[in-house]
Amino acid sequence: MKHSFLLAMALLLAACSVPQGGAKRSGPGIFGTIGPTADQPFVDEIIEVITEPAGAKVQVNDDFAGYAPVRYKVRRLWRGEPGNMTLETVKIDALPVAGGQCAQSGTYGQYNLKVPFPVRFNMTSCPQIP
Repeated sequence: MKHSFLLAMALLLAACSVPQGGAKRSGPGIFGTIGPTADQPFVDEIIEVITEPAGAKVQVNDDFAGYAPVRYKVRRLWRGEPGNMTLETVKIDALPVAGGQCAQSGTYGQYNLKVPFPVRFNMTSCPQIP
């Protein structure tokens, strides 16, 4: 009995120390997460930005994307060490083109999540100044 318990404990410890094939992340995950593949160091995503009212100047990662509503292809690179890689985030800015509007911005794609489709901004939602 004593030997079988020790043998079971040794097997348990050995099984935990060996990397499991199921622990490797690749492909879409349960909450829209994305895993890296060996042959593709990036992920291309199509994002759509809609503003209310339409016509705001849209920048994605500080590059001009067009005037809303706009679709834009963004390339997100994998960063970090193998086994602990994360995707770059996407910064979206909507700049006003008329009076009474305020600049809106957001950072998307944290924790390897996809950018929501579409991204919406209300240009007339300005902060209250006391």
